[in-house]
Amino acid sequence: MDKTAILTTEYLPPISSFWLMNRCSEVLIEHCENYQKKSTRNRSKILAVNGIDILSVPLQKGKNSRMPITEVEISYESEWVANHLHAIKSAYGNAPYFEYYFDDIERILKHGHNKLIDLNAALVQFLIKSFDLETNIKTSKEYLRDYPNDVDIRKMGFNKREIEGFVPKSYNQVFEEKHDFVEDLSAFDLLMCKGPEGVLWL
Repeated sequence: MDKTAILTTEYLPPISSFWLMNRCSEVLIEHCENYQKKSTRNRSKILAVNGIDILSVPLQKGKNSRMPITEVEISYESEWVANHLHAIKSAYGNAPYFEYYFDDIERILKHGHNKLIDLNAALVQFLIKSFDLETNIKTSKEYLRDYPNDVDIRKMGFNKREIEGFVPKSYNQVFEEKHDFVEDLSAFDLLMCKGPEGVLWL
């Protein structure tokens, strides 16, 4: 697809975001917007033994919809890194590719990034490399309300995402004996279950 995908910064982005990245000739990550609550900017979904588990990165006090996304700082007052790593271990400890990728995720989360946008970028680059995607990512230099000739998903909600052409394809998930297939989780779920072959689902 000879178009640009316009995305927000996302924490362990959903599969649909990588599906779009893989189909567009260029990817533009929005760096000139203001922070928005309850979005993929700092939240992600994985599949745990009891169902969907939402991983949320806590942010410094004072965050609001008027704050530029590049200024949003991560809070380390709680032990969220340890909690996220524990959740990932519990969810994917028995996944086929857990041992191949967990150390990398642990290293990134323990790095102690100050800015949310930097943490998200590190995780996206890790996933792109792991799936062996040839993705040309750029960051915006100014805020544009509309991109009429491109694919703009910046306003997608956290729970409801409808990207034209995206049809989720099922794969074997860790807890499939307990749950029906759960679509459009974090691409990390796909990586843990299918490894580099996950690109075939993208």
